[in-house]
Amino acid sequence: MNSITQIVIFTFLFGLSFGTQVLSPVVDTKLTGVGFYKLGTSIVLVTLMLSLGLDFFMEPGLSPVEYGCYAFLIVSNILTYFLHRDDKTIFMWALYILQVVTFSILSFYVFAFNPLWLQFFFITMGLIGISNFAMILGHYYLVVPKLTFEPLIYCLWIFWVFIFIKLFFSLTILFGPAAPYLVEGTTYGDGYMYNWLFISMRYLWGYAAPIILSFFTYRLCRLKSNQSATGVLYIVEFFVIVGELISIYLMAKHGLAL
Repeated sequence: MNSITQIVIFTFLFGLSFGTQVLSPVVDTKLTGVGFYKLGTSIVLVTLMLSLGLDFFMEPGLSPVEYGCYAFLIVSNILTYFLHRDDKTIFMWALYILQVVTFSILSFYVFAFNPLWLQFFFITMGLIGISNFAMILGHYYLVVPKLTFEPLIYCLWIFWVFIFIKLFFSLTILFGPAAPYLVEGTTYGDGYMYNWLFISMRYLWGYAAPIILSFFTYRLCRLKSNQSATGVLYIVEFFVIVGELISIYLMAKHGLAL
């Protein structure tokens, strides 16, 4: 039986790896230089190998398909790390498409083809991935001062798409299956007080704070204040991480996709 801690850590790391992989073409490396792409690929590789290490000890054991997917993703990302150039070749685009498809297939296997978990994971993956991607991109403006603000603004639009989609589905659960968990005196979940504590933290830290701060980031981008925007993005990333860890915990323990 897998512990809640194993599930939470694995889901977060796997989502970070997949999300960073999917978003790698968002910014043209002609603008950032190949170093930014290698940084993103390093994040994919490290979090993927940590995910594999956790998955190896989780139940049920890894299937041949999962071993094959992990092996392909690790080898292909090592190749892209060393072979990628500013001008992305047809081979590199083909490899990227195969990586995304392989990640998708692996996701279906690790979440046992469970529709609720898969819907929850894909939205969570996008939110974790884009918040991390935007944060490291913001930091990269210190490395490439002439980089325009359009890529960062584009990342913010993607961030808003994922967070508002997740908020919509979360609210349908809050006023549906999760409603009995908030009734006074309930014995559902972790008990009345803890249910309110976790769920309120999930909404205040995981939704309200990142949404408000992301709009401040947008205004700072419009003012071309890259250092201030980067500082706010660090805080956005922190709140997203906290919010998503709580969300994954509630999903893993109680089946509430909040």
